[in-house]
Amino acid sequence: MGDPLLDSSPLISAAASCKLRLVRLLVEGGAQVNGRNPRGETPLLAACKALRGEPAGPETVKLLTYLLQNKAYPNAQDRAGRSALMYACMERAGAQVASTLLAAGADPSMEDYSGASALVYAINAQHQPTLKVLMDACRARGRDIIIIATEMGGNGSPVTRRYLNVPPSPDTSPVSCMSPSDIILKTGEKRINTINLEV
Repeated sequence: MGDPLLDSSPLISAAASCKLRLVRLLVEGGAQVNGRNPRGETPLLAACKALRGEPAGPETVKLLTYLLQNKAYPNAQDRAGRSALMYACMERAGAQVASTLLAAGADPSMEDYSGASALVYAINAQHQPTLKVLMDACRARGRDIIIIATEMGGNGSPVTRRYLNVPPSPDTSPVSCMSPSDIILKTGEKRINTINLEV
């Protein structure tokens, strides 16, 4: 990874460092809130990508809210096709961050270039509160979610379980996706998201 001062704008660096006061000064000074670095990251994307652990603190939510109020595009994708919501799910930033992004228009079913969506990343992270927020957002948009999980039964044969609009419980059936390429996510005219998982 290169030096962030050499390959990023000051606004992107400030957002990735969660420096709200500096972000405000830069935006008020005319910095481009949707400007991109060579990796295709906007300040909003960089802020979500830099999140680590769970959940993000109130300062992070304030920073994201400020960027979104200043017309940061919530569905911007980087060179890998990932959005701020996808990074927030990957980094287990928490349901409040996901809710903030969704309220600003982030699309929970948008796919990256590997075919994975924020739903897939939330399942991989096994973060139930964020997954619930995403599923509620999909339902509010008129989409059903079908999660198909295959696991080995007691006799060694595969057992397939289907969950319609309900995520599998991590206590009874921990769901773990092997990689985004092993997941089949279908969205379309039928308004159904299907996620095929192996446990």
